[in-house]
Amino acid sequence: MLIIKKNIFIEIIKIFMKKKFFIGFYISIFFIFLYFFILSHNLFFFIEYKWIFWLLISIQIFLYFKYFIDISFSKKNFFIISSLIFTGVIISIITIGSLWIFDHLNH
Repeated sequence: MLIIKKNIFIEIIKIFMKKKFFIGFYISIFFIFLYFFILSHNLFFFIEYKWIFWLLISIQIFLYFKYFIDISFSKKNFFIISSLIFTGVIISIITIGSLWIFDHLNH
């Protein structure tokens, strides 16, 4: 009886391991440990950290789109991708504009 329950549990774990969400989750954990490792061991001391992190963040965003939101970059999802890009541009304009205004206030 215990062996049957153990086999059922193992089969359930194998099914979940094949799901895209868990693959994305493991990739996310990998990126978190990569960020921590880079910062804690002072790697890339000759390059500024921000460019490396911008690259890693952009890769991680595309992986989130693929595994969690389930958006493939194909012609079928052109409207969704274009609306995401438009939203990102609008948020960037508002954020950068607000920071520029705060920087140039004479108070």
